[in-house]
Amino acid sequence: MKFTGSLVAIATPFHPDGSLDKYSLKRLVEWHVSEGTDGIVCSGATGESVCLSETDRLDILDVCLEAAAGKIPVIAGTGTPDTRETIRLTEQARKAGAAGCLVITPFYNKPTARGCVLHYKEVAQVGLPVVVYHNPGRTQVRLTAETLAEISAIEGIAALKDSSGDKELIRELCGLSSFPILSGDDWMTFETLQMGGVGAISVIGNIVPRAWKEMIRLSLQKRWEEAKCISDRFQHLCQALFQEVNPQCVKYALSLMGKCGITLRLPLVPPLEESRKGIKRAFLRLALPFEEGSFSFRSLR
Repeated sequence: MKFTGSLVAIATPFHPDGSLDKYSLKRLVEWHVSEGTDGIVCSGATGESVCLSETDRLDILDVCLEAAAGKIPVIAGTGTPDTRETIRLTEQARKAGAAGCLVITPFYNKPTARGCVLHYKEVAQVGLPVVVYHNPGRTQVRLTAETLAEISAIEGIAALKDSSGDKELIRELCGLSSFPILSGDDWMTFETLQMGGVGAISVIGNIVPRAWKEMIRLSLQKRWEEAKCISDRFQHLCQALFQEVNPQCVKYALSLMGKCGITLRLPLVPPLEESRKGIKRAFLRLALPFEEGSFSFRSLR
């Protein structure tokens, strides 16, 4: 399967007690379908993946699949530092009906390049299309363009989500391989598309899915001037959403929109007041409607 266009790394809504808010998650996915989002990526970094239990992951995937109703693909985050555990979670996602899996380079273990290649070879054998997730800032594993090109040649590897922020790496990889590249950095998505990227797995798409989809669509049509106008317009929002570690700010932004509550699972916490002001300023600048405390669990009863 080919993954292109505007995919959204969806946030995971929780009730105030930290339990999964399935109703809000269902509403979020249905909203994305109606807004034209090209795909949903659940249980990734934005979805607080490392704070999710195995049951949580399965429940989240089931809700997303039901809400998407086959209209857009759902990719499940299954990456862990352990190859055997990653394979097991990937097999579960395949059986549940996911269209693909997002597998981050093994973190904490700090494997060698060879270890990463073998890791992806094993996971790809499950038979579920694999999106390689390269995010050195979170994993402390930075792969070269040559290693990524080697991984791209593995049967079953479908695409790369790159969140390295390294423009030269993208240029070099595009010269070595036809590996489909999905931008994982909202601030440089436009430039990644100019260099040959095929889409994005975004955070900002949680907030302005239709506009970000349009920017990517125009870019893929090489209508660069129109696309850049949209990208430039939303750079302040990109910055506001990353004032603190993701997804602290995007979860707060979603609460302002009435999409879900602000609850995160520790050690993640709601953003500081200064960050909240920055998000509100970005909303005002874009004329995005919001209301403090607009999300209420009482309204869901």
